[in-house]
Amino acid sequence: MRTLHRSLAALALAASLAACGRDAVGPDGRAASPASTARLLLGTDESMRTVADSTDAAGNIIMVTEYAAGIYDLPDGHSGSVASVTVRTLIPGASSGGSSGTCITSTIERVETVAGWSYTVKKPGGCDREISVEFANRSTGKRAQFSFLMIPGKTRIDQGLVR
Repeated sequence: MRTLHRSLAALALAASLAACGRDAVGPDGRAASPASTARLLLGTDESMRTVADSTDAAGNIIMVTEYAAGIYDLPDGHSGSVASVTVRTLIPGASSGGSSGTCITSTIERVETVAGWSYTVKKPGGCDREISVEFANRSTGKRAQFSFLMIPGKTRIDQGLVR
């Protein structure tokens, strides 16, 4: 189950990144150097990082992953983001599943932004529920929308382009 989950999450991430077009501007609407837009925890050109991955005594898989959010590309080929969203996902062990199926619970652990950007949690997640976070920069009018949904067969991670 864990290998299948990781494969689905990696595939969904790759598909969401491939679907994103290239936007040759930094978070402030101008070209910027990658060093000037580094996130607090993720490195430049890093789209996600596993913070924790474990199985508890009941067989539940617990994963904590930090995702880059508000993605932009620079003319020099580097990319960056204006924020990160750390998501905790609990996948129940086989013994916890009821007759109605597995309930995958995803919740927000933390949201971080670079200077000038703010965020609003639109959907906080929960049992088979979507996480949605909106990012905005008042001074430039730029926005981005991050969304995360993990349901067997419907996993989707959209890191959101800065527009």
